[in-house]
This record gives sequence, C-alpha cells and structure tokens, in this order.
Amino acid sequence: MKNLDIEQFDGQCVRITDENGDIFDGICTYNNADYNEHAFGECEDGLELAYMLFYRSQIRDVQSLEDHTGPYGKFLDPYGKMEELAVEDGADSIADMLFCDYDEHVMRMLRCLENHISQDEKFPYLDETVGALNELMEYTDNEEIRKEAKRLLEIC
Repeated sequence: MKNLDIEQFDGQCVRITDENGDIFDGICTYNNADYNEHAFGECEDGLELAYMLFYRSQIRDVQSLEDHTGPYGKFLDPYGKMEELAVEDGADSIADMLFCDYDEHVMRMLRCLENHISQDEKFPYLDETVGALNELMEYTDNEEIRKEAKRLLEIC
C-alpha cells in the first residue's frame, strides 16, 4: 500500500488485508518508520493491531470499520484471524491479547478461547490460560470482561 495514507487509520477500528490475502480486524496504532526501526529493527512505517505489526509493504488493503455497528460493536465477527493465531502461537500470545490496551480485543480473545476450550478437551494451554484469566479478573476494571472471564473459568 505504498500510496495509501495509513497514518489516517491511527486509533481506528480497521480491517487489514495482508499481502497473503489474510484478513485481520482490530483497533490499530500507526507506527512511523523511525519508531519501528528503533523498536523492531525495520525502517518502515506500519499499523499495529494488539500484538501484531503490519509494515506498509505487507498491507494490501485497509478499511475503516468505524462506521460499522452490530452485535460485536465495530467488529463484523465475534473474533477473527488474529485471535486464532494467538491460540496457535501459545500461552504468551494469548496473554498478550488478554492484557491488550483495548477492551474490544480482550473480549474477542475471550470469545475465541471459549470456542477452543469448549470444543477441545485437551486444550494445550489450559493451565496458563486459567492463570491469565484469574489475573485478568483481578486487574480489569471492565465489568463485562470480568463477567466473561468468570464464565470462561467455569467452563475450564
């Protein structure tokens, strides 16, 4: 997306299509090239969604979801590719999502975890996830997150 002004999406809920055609939804932060070079060793600007960074050269398309309203707020689905990848990546990525700065991302991760835990009797990161959920219950001020985390703990 060399010609797209990706900076305009800073702080917005967006849908990013990457160079492989995979779709990721989330609230993004714009990182300029200097920041990315210092933090990640790559001198290219990009958009960061929770724990994932998309450099400009990796972005095929970006759409704002700011005007969308539905059962999942600005998001079109209960959870998506980013949350699925966090589960695949393991306990550290799950924790990154559960302790993300955006409550919407946390709720999406909780929905994804509920789906995986309820369908997989041998969920590989159950002990670590239970620990993270207990910690989340202790530290979050968001009652909706606390309620969903408690419900998920009961399933575990």
